Amino acid sequence: MHEGNQFAGVGSAVAIACQCGRSACAEVIALPQCVYEEAQCEPGRLLLAPGHELPGIRRALSRFDSFVVIRKEEAEGNRERR
Repeated sequence: MHEGNQFAGVGSAVAIACQCGRSACAEVIALPQCVYEEAQCEPGRLLLAPGHELPGIRRALSRFDSFVVIRKEEAEGNRERR
């Protein structure tokens, strides 16, 4: 997806630190304020720089050129998947 096309005319943008949790990560991501606010309202959703997802722990919900919206997976490894 190309965020320029997806978010044209959406409103103001915000710049935030990547929420991947890596101590050495200094990435800053830019995204529409509405996407940021929506992610903050949903438990377990984080906003990451592309490529900062951890397979098996985090599941990408949406991918854009400059950021990824992820959901933390449950800690239980035996969870049934559909």
